[in-house]
Amino acid sequence: PGSGKGTQCERIVRDYGYTHLSTGDLLRAEVESGSKLGQMCASLMKEGKLVPMELTIGLLKQMMITLSNSGATKFLVDGFPRAIDQAVLFEEKVGTCKK
Repeated sequence: PGSGKGTQCERIVRDYGYTHLSTGDLLRAEVESGSKLGQMCASLMKEGKLVPMELTIGLLKQMMITLSNSGATKFLVDGFPRAIDQAVLFEEKVGTCKK
């Protein structure tokens, strides 16, 4: 906290046209939706457990598809991955990063 990540995200979005995706925001929205997945996430978070990376990747992928259908082409993912195994699985399930 307090290192300026949010400020940098805002600048990258503004200056380079990326679409900002926050895993925390996606998870909170899913919980607020009341869906079965949201209920499961809420239960895990209430217990202080991490939401499985497969679920987080699924939420990210679905949002990226939705936004791509609206014209988004570049994404800045905030809060994920936090470990190499998460990055590897993200690339397997969603795709590799492009320059």
